[in-house]
Amino acid sequence: MGKKARQRRLRRGKEQEAAAPADRAGMTAVEYWAVLGLGIAFCLAVAVQLGGTTPEGSLQLTHWTPWRDLGIFRTSAILFAPFPLIAWVLWRAEKDSPPRPSLSLALLALSSVGLQALGMMADPRGLELLPRIVVSPAATSYYIDAVRIGRLTEWLRHYHEIGLEYHSLTHPPGPILFYYLVAKLFGPVRGAAAGGWAVGVLASCGVIVMYWFAGLWTADRRTRLTASAWYTLIPALTLFFPEFDQVYPILTMLLAICWVKALEGPGAKAALGAGAVLFLATFFAYNLLVLGVFLAYYGLYWVWRTRDPRTLLRISGIVLGTFASLYGALWLATGFHPVEALRRALAVQAVFGAELHRRYWPFIALDLYDFFLGAGMLAFALLLIQLRRQFRHWDARRKDQALTLISLATILTVDLSGLLRGETARVWLFLQPLLAAPVALGLAKAPWRWKLAIFALQWWILACLKAKMTFLDA
Repeated sequence: MGKKARQRRLRRGKEQEAAAPADRAGMTAVEYWAVLGLGIAFCLAVAVQLGGTTPEGSLQLTHWTPWRDLGIFRTSAILFAPFPLIAWVLWRAEKDSPPRPSLSLALLALSSVGLQALGMMADPRGLELLPRIVVSPAATSYYIDAVRIGRLTEWLRHYHEIGLEYHSLTHPPGPILFYYLVAKLFGPVRGAAAGGWAVGVLASCGVIVMYWFAGLWTADRRTRLTASAWYTLIPALTLFFPEFDQVYPILTMLLAICWVKALEGPGAKAALGAGAVLFLATFFAYNLLVLGVFLAYYGLYWVWRTRDPRTLLRISGIVLGTFASLYGALWLATGFHPVEALRRALAVQAVFGAELHRRYWPFIALDLYDFFLGAGMLAFALLLIQLRRQFRHWDARRKDQALTLISLATILTVDLSGLLRGETARVWLFLQPLLAAPVALGLAKAPWRWKLAIFALQWWILACLKAKMTFLDA
């Protein structure tokens, strides 16, 4: 297919998206009350510790026990300060022509940092818990391995065979090298706290990237700001501070943005960016390899929509070529063996997985529950309502509807594959953007009073989870 014909097809698809018929209306009052009812019921279940510790040997509804009690009202009071900023951003976005988003996104990023810091302060140990988590071999072992590095190139050359701590054994060297650089800059004592704060600040930048990511669905500023505000209040992003899992959603969004933009063309620069992001993602966490599912699904949709498989092959070649070239350059410079490192990680993970006894069938459901728990549970009801409305006005050529289905199909494929079993509130955190963007599409249309109520309840869910469940400890 020629370039002009492809552009005509894309232009026709964008016109269909702009038409966006009756499904742009908001939810009904019954649907709003159903969402609020689910959220309140979930908060009450958390408050009374329903579905936690069970008799030894039986399944648990969630991994994040034993229960604790930091005081729900006390924790809510501590976490309250960032919420007015988030509410103000939402109110500001209600204008017919929302102003440029720079200030709003900066306030949301500040709110994200504030929620992480205040969430740490809700613990009786306060901010001193931060460096303790970073140096803990149980919570995360990267810092321990980082301060042991002698000659860096020698260490990288033998990475696939040297002795490492628990978490490091199943990961590429990226997280360890991050803390290695931090320890060099701040010293081994202060480096733990500095590195933890750096992870939190970097994770907060996800609210800005979410604004760009939501732009794949719509150009409407209000919807995109709603997506960023919702992302700020995803509980898992606060509850797992300071874990690198908070940062991985940024890589998910950047990879998806580059891939979609590369196919829409002209795509050479975007394809190079996708290859670089893929390299960075796999240098920090092997579980991000499953994002290839999203790339494959969207690639197939692209071919169906444009009848242009040659563009897909060309862009794929650039992405994979960039990815391989960067690893090749790293191998030439340091002797690092990426394939051998991956093989060892998979072998170790197989041993760890067998010890955890996470059977396939029950965890198909339990892992999805844990994922939605990390999302705040309101996302489940909002998603069902959005899907119902979408299918009522289904148009396969609308990219926003296709992206929603592709995103959800990616999550379900990861679940059904059984590759990433257990603790999915954390392990699947990099998939949260694929849920947040579709949820925001429906939520952005809500009248102000309903939107404020839903966001307030999402914030309270975050406070309840922080007060009652043990997600991360030293």
